[in-house]
Amino acid sequence: MSKYFARKTVCQHGHTHASKREAARCGELHMLLRAVAIDGLVVEPTFELSIGGKHVKMGNGHTAKYRPDFTYLEGGKVIAEDVKGFIVRDFPLRAAIFRHCYPHIELRVVK
Repeated sequence: MSKYFARKTVCQHGHTHASKREAARCGELHMLLRAVAIDGLVVEPTFELSIGGKHVKMGNGHTAKYRPDFTYLEGGKVIAEDVKGFIVRDFPLRAAIFRHCYPHIELRVVK
């Protein structure tokens, strides 16, 4: 069990998610995909964070990355979605940097 009491859960589509809530949301998004309400669903995409054309580097030299739970197209707009039971300490900073680096992508937090 994680320090936030979430249990890894495999959804009906075979993806392993960090929580039951996230696995349930995956099922909902797949239903929306079948209903053609959304398109291009991607589970756990990775976005490298860069500012002013330079990658944001962490103390260990690795490039800082943000990995939302899902991305998809909705009405022609790219949506990045993160499922949160509650907001952890570093999330607001990562979200702010992501929004700065990718202003054309709408970041949604689903509770």
